[in-house]
Amino acid sequence: GEGAAAAGGAEAAEEEGEMTELSRLEIRVGRIVEVDQHPDADTLYVEKIDVGEEEPRTIVSGLVKYQTKEQLTDRRVVVLCNLKPRAMRGVTSHGMLLCCSNEDHSEVDP
Repeated sequence: GEGAAAAGGAEAAEEEGEMTELSRLEIRVGRIVEVDQHPDADTLYVEKIDVGEEEPRTIVSGLVKYQTKEQLTDRRVVVLCNLKPRAMRGVTSHGMLLCCSNEDHSEVDP
């Protein structure tokens, strides 16, 4: 109906080069090549993720209670790459692993 047409018009305007919040995100698909337990945090993993750069990125994530190392290793994942590097309990993380969850966050999946 009319609502769909109006929404389509707004999308078309954004496609013509207007910078949106979403377009500022550098999102890449990568492959987890290595997963280690964080040396100082039981709930964190330190992952090496190949996102097509010279070296795999080190990313720290809080997935210990949701995924095993074996479930994560060699998995294709979605990574937010243009965040400022941030130390998480002494290990610098160079991005964020994007995940989905069920409504109460009892299940989290990259």
